[in-house]
Amino acid sequence: MRGILGLTLAALLFFNAPCAAAAGRSVDIIRLHVHAHSDTEEEQRIKLLVRDEMLRAVRELVVDATTIAEASSRVERALPSLKITLRDTLQREGSKHDGQLGFGIFLFPSRVYGRLALPAGRYRALNIHIGDGHGKNWWCVMYPPLCLVDGVVNRNGPRRFESALANILRNVWRRFRP
Repeated sequence: MRGILGLTLAALLFFNAPCAAAAGRSVDIIRLHVHAHSDTEEEQRIKLLVRDEMLRAVRELVVDATTIAEASSRVERALPSLKITLRDTLQREGSKHDGQLGFGIFLFPSRVYGRLALPAGRYRALNIHIGDGHGKNWWCVMYPPLCLVDGVVNRNGPRRFESALANILRNVWRRFRP
């Protein structure tokens, strides 16, 4: 029993060390940040629809990217089509405002996303402003993909959440099991 506990503890420390180190380096993630024009109910509704469309578009770009450089390159190449998606979404929803979309390094305050805490700092992000962009904003970590939103998750089936660490430990355990 002590051996299993020791092995589990060692694996946890081994696999969490890169995560802890990455937390201090903001360049290891890409954020998606959507700013509404204002805080009216209609502008917030439009912001969430823009969010849903952008998540659908970027999910396909980054879901199988293996490095931050690869994910960034894919997003940069897709900027023209992402701008069209933004424009078309705003027009379809009858928004009176234009949208601005940029990809680069932006300053963010500290934030908590579920159990992930991100310190204030400069982060690579796909940054979207609708109109003046003075309304409430919405953000998530799009690479590695951590954006889970009811508007994007399949609502027809049961929801299933997985832990990357648990999956790694399970695979390691299967390899070394007698």
